[in-house]
Amino acid sequence: MSIGSRHIYRVAGCILGLLVLSTEGSGQERTTWTLKQCIDYALENNIQIKQTRLNVDMAAANVVQSKANLLPRVNAFASHSYNFGRSVDPFSNDFVTQRIQSNSFSISGNVTLYSGLTNYNTVKQQQEDWQAAKYDSDKATNDIMLAVAGNYLEILFNMELEEVARNQVSLTGGQLDRMRKLVKAGSIPRGDLLEIEAQLALDELQQIESNNRWELSILTLQQLLDLDPAKEFDIAVPELTIEDDAKMESTPGLIYDAAIAIMPEVKAAGHRLNSSATGLAIAKGSLSPTLSLGGSYGTGYSDGRSRILSTSLTGVDTLAFTTTGEGVLFPSYTNVLETTPFFDQIKDNVNQNIGFNLSIPIFNGLQSRTSIKLALISMKNAEYTMELEKQRIKETIERAYLDATAALKKFRSSRRSVAALQESFDYAKKKFDVGLLTTVEFNDSKNKLAKASSDMVQAKYDYIFKTKVLDFYQGNSLAF
Repeated sequence: MSIGSRHIYRVAGCILGLLVLSTEGSGQERTTWTLKQCIDYALENNIQIKQTRLNVDMAAANVVQSKANLLPRVNAFASHSYNFGRSVDPFSNDFVTQRIQSNSFSISGNVTLYSGLTNYNTVKQQQEDWQAAKYDSDKATNDIMLAVAGNYLEILFNMELEEVARNQVSLTGGQLDRMRKLVKAGSIPRGDLLEIEAQLALDELQQIESNNRWELSILTLQQLLDLDPAKEFDIAVPELTIEDDAKMESTPGLIYDAAIAIMPEVKAAGHRLNSSATGLAIAKGSLSPTLSLGGSYGTGYSDGRSRILSTSLTGVDTLAFTTTGEGVLFPSYTNVLETTPFFDQIKDNVNQNIGFNLSIPIFNGLQSRTSIKLALISMKNAEYTMELEKQRIKETIERAYLDATAALKKFRSSRRSVAALQESFDYAKKKFDVGLLTTVEFNDSKNKLAKASSDMVQAKYDYIFKTKVLDFYQGNSLAF
C-alpha cells in the first residue's frame, strides 16, 4: 500500500501543501515543506555553503589584485622637518648654525617590464584558484542537497515503519478485547489472554521505538535546515511507488562517464592541477632577470634660503697697494636679504629622474631551486588528488548501483512475501477466531507479516534513494 493512500499521521498535516497556513486561534504559522522547499531553504541558509561562497569572494579578490599588480606603482611623498645646530641646508647646500625649516615633496613611480612572466602567470594561477573555489562551493551545495534528500526520505521511511507498528498495535488490541470477552465467558483459558497482553506490550514498545526514530529523523532535517525544533514542521508526502517493470536503465560505466564530465569536485581538482602547473612556471620565472622602469619628480622648500632684496654702497675699502704706493680700492656693499618665497623655491627646486633597473639573480641561498622542486611536488600531489576524486566517484557509483539493484530484488521478494504472509495471516486469524489456533501460533503469524512489511518498506526506500543518487550523478535534479 503506497504512502499516498494512507492516513498521514502527525508529521504530514497537508498533502503536497506549498503555502504557509495560519492556525486559527493560535496565531502560529504552520508550513508543509516539499523536498524542493527544503533544498532551497538549505542552500540559502546553510552556514557551510555561506562559508564556501566567502571563499569564492576571496579568490575573486585575489584575481583582481593579481591583475592590479601588472600596473605601475605610483606613490607621493611629503615631509616637514626642522634642523638645529650646525647642519647643511638641504636646498642651498650651505653650512648653517641656525634652525632650518624645510619641506620636500615628490612623486615616484615604477613598473616591472619583465620578470620571467611571474606576474602574468600569477594572474593565471589566481584565476585557476578562483574557478576551483567556485566548484568547491558547488560541491558543498551538492552535498547539502543529497543530505536534505536523504533525511527527507528517512522521515518518509520512518513514518511508514511507524504506521506498520501502529497497525500491529491496533490489530493486537482488537484481539485483546475479544480475548477478554471470551475469558470472561469461560470459553478460553486465562493463559491465552496473558499471551495476547504480552504481545500487545511488545507491539507498543515497537511502536514507541518507531516513533522515536521518526521524531529523530524530523529533528535531524530541522537541524540541517537550521530551523527551530520547537516550531511546527510538516513535510509534504509524495506518491512513491516502484513499478512492476522497474529496472536499472543505465550501467555504472555510463553513469561514471556522465559524472566525470559534470561533477564539481572533478572540475575543482582539474583547476587546482592547472594552478599547480602555473605555480611551477612562476617558480622557474624567479631564475630570470627582472627589468623595471622607474622615475620621480620632486621639489622642496627651506627657510634658510634667501635672496637679495636691495644693495647699498657703504664705503670703499683698500684691498692692496701698487709698487708706486697707490692703494687699490674696492667698494663695499650691504645687502638686504629676504627668505626666498615658498612657491618660488618650489618652482626653482624641481628635480626629475628616470631610469631602468636590471636585477640578475646569481645566488640566493638556493631559494629558487627549492621553490621549483616544491612546485613539482605540489603539481604531482594535485594529479593524485584528481585521480582520488575520480576513484571516489567511481566507487560511490558502483556501490550505489549495487545497492539499488539489491534493494530492487529485495523489494520484489519482500512484496511477494508480504502478499503470501498476508493470506497466511488472514487464514490464521480465522482459525484463531474459532479457537483452532493457539495464541503463540497466531502471534508468530502476525509477527512474520510485520517483519516482511518492514523489510519491504526498507527495500523500497533504499532503492528510491540509491536511484536518486545515481540520477544526481548524471546531472538530474533531486525530485520525487
